[in-house]
Amino acid sequence: MRIAIISTYTHPTRLPKKERSVMQSAVPELLAGLCPPDAEIELYNEKEVDVPLDRDWDLVLFSYLHAYYEHTKVLSTLFRRRGITTVAGGRHAGHFVDDALQHFDAVVVGDPEANLPALLADFSRGALKPRYDLPAVAPSEIRAPRYDLIDFGRNPVRAPGIEASRGCPFSCNFCVLTGHEKYRYRPVADVVREIETKMRFNRTTFSVVDNVFTFLDNNLGGSPRYLRELCEALIPLGRQWGCALTWNILEDEELVRLMARAGCRYIYTGLESLNPDSLAGMNKGQNKLAGLREVMRRTYSHGILLSFGLLVGADGDTNEYLWRVPEYLHELRYGSVTFLGIVCPYPETPFFAQVASEGRLLPGATIRDFDGYTLCHRPKNLHPSEAIEHFQRLCGEIGSLSNVARHVFHKLPLSSAPRYKAGVLVSAPEVLSIRAPLGNPARRYLAGADPIEDWDARMMRELGLAPQRIDGTQSLASARGLARVQRSLRKAPLVAA
Repeated sequence: MRIAIISTYTHPTRLPKKERSVMQSAVPELLAGLCPPDAEIELYNEKEVDVPLDRDWDLVLFSYLHAYYEHTKVLSTLFRRRGITTVAGGRHAGHFVDDALQHFDAVVVGDPEANLPALLADFSRGALKPRYDLPAVAPSEIRAPRYDLIDFGRNPVRAPGIEASRGCPFSCNFCVLTGHEKYRYRPVADVVREIETKMRFNRTTFSVVDNVFTFLDNNLGGSPRYLRELCEALIPLGRQWGCALTWNILEDEELVRLMARAGCRYIYTGLESLNPDSLAGMNKGQNKLAGLREVMRRTYSHGILLSFGLLVGADGDTNEYLWRVPEYLHELRYGSVTFLGIVCPYPETPFFAQVASEGRLLPGATIRDFDGYTLCHRPKNLHPSEAIEHFQRLCGEIGSLSNVARHVFHKLPLSSAPRYKAGVLVSAPEVLSIRAPLGNPARRYLAGADPIEDWDARMMRELGLAPQRIDGTQSLASARGLARVQRSLRKAPLVAA
C-alpha cells in the first residue's frame, strides 16, 4: 500500500510562502505510526515543501486547519480524478462532515488511534466507509510517531515534537477545544521512554536544535501535579525542550524552577490581552494581569525564554486600550510577543454561537477567512475598520527592528543557564515575524474582502468547486452540537488532577 500523509498550509498573506520554523505539525509522522509496517509512506508538510501532484499513491491522508480547507479540497479533487482515494481529518472535517464528504472519500472524526487502523483495514479489503468516529483510546495506548520519517534537511531549525497530554481543562470561549475534547495525559514512563528510545533529533549541519525537542500539547500545565511528575522524570535525560501552557502555571515559582531543572528553555503562553475586560469576555480567568512583569522577569531568571500571544478584536477591546498596547509592553520591559492575531469565531466554538446569535458575523465570509488574521465579526466596542487598522499598526510596531533589538537587549543578561542566550538570539526572528501578515499590501483582513490564493482560485474555477460559506444559519446547529458534546464530556470520567 502506497500512502501519502499531507499536512496542508496556506500563508497568512495569501501568497505562496513557506514557514520553516522550530515548531511544525507532527500529524504526518503521528499518522504514519498507525499505518501497517509494510506500507510505503511519504510525508509532506506544506509549511516546508510543496506537494507533488504526479505521484501514484493508493491513499492520501489529509490533515488541515479551517482556513486551509479550500486548498486541501483542490488537492483532493486533483488526486481523486486520478483514481487516488483521499481521506480528511482534523477539527474542520469533524465539524463539517457532510461538506467534507463532497470532496474526500472518507472523513475521520476525532482522534486517529482507533479510527485510522479501522479505516486502513476497510480500505485494504475494498470496504471503505464514509465516516470513522470511534471513541478515543486510553492515553496509555497512544503510539509513538514515526520520527524516522522526518526529513530535517527540509528545515534546518525544526525540532522533533512529542505529546504528553491532549485537550485543556479550561473553557476559553474562542478555543476549538472548548466543549469538544476532554483533557487527559499519558503515563510519564511512556513519554520518557519515547524520548529516550524512539525520538530522533535534528543533527543537520549548522543546526541549533541538536539536543532539543518540543511538547506539542495544547497545555502542558493542564495538571500541575502531572507536570511536576513529568519534570522530575525528565531531569536525568539532560535534554532541552519547549512547550505551551497557561499563565497560571507561571505564577508557581517552585514549579517553574523545576521545569528549568528539567531542561525547559522555552514557554509560549496565550496571554491574549493586557485588558481585564477582554480577558473576561474570552472566559480566560486563568490569566491574571497582577504581577505580570515580575512573573516574566522571574521566568527568564530561571533560564526559560517566555513568549506570549496577543489578540485584537475581543469584545472588551477599545480604541483607547489598543492604542496603548505598545506603551503597556514597554512598561512590562520583559514581555516578548511572538504571535499577534485577530480573535476568530471558529464555527464550533461558543464565541461563534454568541456572535452569530447576536447578528455580528460579517457577511460574505468563507472558511478561508477563519485563519486568525482576518476579522470575521463585529467587535462590541470597535468598528471593523478600526480593529483592522489597530491590527496592522501593531504588527508593524511590535515586529519592528527596534523592538526586536530591545527584546534581545533586555533578555540576554537575565540568565546564564545553558542555551538560554542562544535561545534569546534564535527567538529574535520569531518576534520579527509579527510583521509577516503585512507581506501582501493588497490584503484587507476583512471577511469576504480578500480573494484566496491565485492558484487555488484558478483550480477551483477549473474544477467547478465553490467556496464554503460561513454565516449565521450555522449558529443554532453549532450551539446544539456544542451542548451535546459538553454533556457527553461531563459524563466521562475525569483524568486530570
